[in-house]
Amino acid sequence: MNIIGFSNQKGGTGKTTICVNLAAGLVKLKERVLIIDLDPQGNSTVSVGINLKPDDLTVREFILGEARIEDVMVDSYIADLSIIPSNSDLAHVEVEIANKSKNQFYLRKAIENSKDVLKSFDFIFIDCPPSLSLLTVNGLCACKYVIIPVLADYLSLQGLVNLLETIDMINKKLNPDLEILGIVPNMLDYRLKITEESLDLLREKFKDKLFKNGIKVCSRLRESPSYGKAIFDYAKNSQGAIDFLNLAKEIKRRLK
Repeated sequence: MNIIGFSNQKGGTGKTTICVNLAAGLVKLKERVLIIDLDPQGNSTVSVGINLKPDDLTVREFILGEARIEDVMVDSYIADLSIIPSNSDLAHVEVEIANKSKNQFYLRKAIENSKDVLKSFDFIFIDCPPSLSLLTVNGLCACKYVIIPVLADYLSLQGLVNLLETIDMINKKLNPDLEILGIVPNMLDYRLKITEESLDLLREKFKDKLFKNGIKVCSRLRESPSYGKAIFDYAKNSQGAIDFLNLAKEIKRRLK
């Protein structure tokens, strides 16, 4: 069971798009995947076609120990891809646990208490919020690996430096097992000069931590969440589908 967080403090890097479509790509490679939607925006939840009702249980109840994983986990429309869904109620969790002891480890404890169910999954993906919040810290304390999406532009590269400092701090003080599985260059537009320049900088600085298979600009990828579909079902012959399948294969190779 590989527990992988997806994190970037900077919004707009395509973190959720990568999380959801990479999960779908691994399913195509015969893996069973669970997504834990740790973002109060609930974008991963919507992206796999889940529309929550007001009384539905969510990741909030799972984190707080108010519901069993069996009662919270939902099967997506994709066979072998399940999700612990999220909505805006999750935003209140930080207030609820702010003054609690060891409040960085609520998600880790919930996962440990659910191991009998979770052992049937090959991968657990944690989609963290686009901020350095207590929820993000919980996500990074619960996973073994982190995947970082980054855009090929100056501001995104600056934000990456800050995120790496955060991950290093969490590794030293809270989760010594945490390591970076890789950095994913996302929304690559090779018509722009800055794209190749940024990739050269990333290769020079991060070497083999940079995934060889990045994700190119693809209009179908931007459209697919509004239909509640992964790219393989929305546009199976698109560049996005090709890129995500290649990235899924690269991740499996790295974990071997």
